[in-house]
Amino acid sequence: MNYNSGVLHHRTFAHLGSQSGRYVFLIFVFMLPFQRVIFLRENLFGVQGLKPFNLLSAAVLAYFVFQGALSRPTDKIEQRSIRIFLLYFAIFTIALLRSIPNAPLFHSRLPDVFQESYLDYILSSCIVPALYVLPFLFILKHMCSFQELERITTVICLSILLLSAALLIVVLMNPSVLLSGSRYEMADLCETYFGVHYNTIGTIYICIAPLLLYKVLTRNALWIVPLGLSLAAVLVVQSRSALVTIAVSYCLILILMRRFVILILGAAVVGITALLWTGPTINALLSIGFEDSSDFSADALLTGRVDFIWVPLLNEWTSDIGLFLFGAGRYGMITSQLWYTGALIQATHAHNAIIDFFLDCGAIFTGVLIIFLFVGVAIAWQVGRRLNSDLYWALFTCVFGYGIGMMTEREIFPTIANMYLFPIIAMMINLARLRHLGAFRG
Repeated sequence: MNYNSGVLHHRTFAHLGSQSGRYVFLIFVFMLPFQRVIFLRENLFGVQGLKPFNLLSAAVLAYFVFQGALSRPTDKIEQRSIRIFLLYFAIFTIALLRSIPNAPLFHSRLPDVFQESYLDYILSSCIVPALYVLPFLFILKHMCSFQELERITTVICLSILLLSAALLIVVLMNPSVLLSGSRYEMADLCETYFGVHYNTIGTIYICIAPLLLYKVLTRNALWIVPLGLSLAAVLVVQSRSALVTIAVSYCLILILMRRFVILILGAAVVGITALLWTGPTINALLSIGFEDSSDFSADALLTGRVDFIWVPLLNEWTSDIGLFLFGAGRYGMITSQLWYTGALIQATHAHNAIIDFFLDCGAIFTGVLIIFLFVGVAIAWQVGRRLNSDLYWALFTCVFGYGIGMMTEREIFPTIANMYLFPIIAMMINLARLRHLGAFRG
């Protein structure tokens, strides 16, 4: 009797610990967009790196490690996923390690972005980005049921609801930013209150916008409110690539979910709205390639990326065999010899994910990356057709939308902008595992 009571108590305690760990993880996912807001980015007690988000990340990491992080994969899908993840993380680690000696150079060229000391650089550019991939492993190992995947989706959507509301409130408190239509003022506003560039916020919306539409179409009409607030936030944030990419993502998910009537009605509403009211974002979007010049060109369409980023950097890297094959390490663009010549826009990345990855890692790893991208999209599409799951198609559209945005922005390596991709990809894999295990048992 005493033995049975002890076993029961142990199982109950273990269950409570497991549930507590999942709740901490959900809080971690909810806090992802807010880790750099004005009152959360300061170090506690003056200790470098001791920030609230980092402490929360440490709690999630501790739970993950002590709950069998090193246990063997339970099926082939998990095993292959972890192997590909380890390859990705190894490339990321190599690029970061190669960049550590360049920390003083980064600080001298962009002192507002990079700290001078090696320790600060390692914490901000190595440790924190590594924590962004933690949700991938956590979901893959500990949150596999459909109910848990739906719960994660709800938490992400609620987080974006709060982000949208906060962004709109901040803009209303500073109406001059919206009235001026200046993207530089919007960039300063986002940096001041949220600690990130407005394009970073736009990328976050790209990654999760289809999930909000999925909630509206499959769950409850009340989700129209978060969806509407998110669209308003994208308009006021003035990220043109985000606006276009989200529009394409919404069309794609409506086609995949066979909601053609909604697609036609939505297109009509957008067209009428654009005719009646053209805000600063729409005006900026329609003016791309036509400002200050009567000539239309690819460089004008891409706002200087071709002539002042891609062409000079590719010429420099292809003229050096070492840079061509192996790249320059993380943030390779900043190491360019053209930095002070005026031939290069001074930015931290190349505004094209594939080119940026090539600058960091060279042609060999870039070739591997392109192969994995094509194969991964083909496999994901085949899995989606077999599953015929609305949630899967919503997740697929999130990743596909990010892929579209990679042409003019974004990065391959983990950043605050693409942090939601890792839980989204893990959820896609777990949906495929659920079907595989169900068919196996049948």
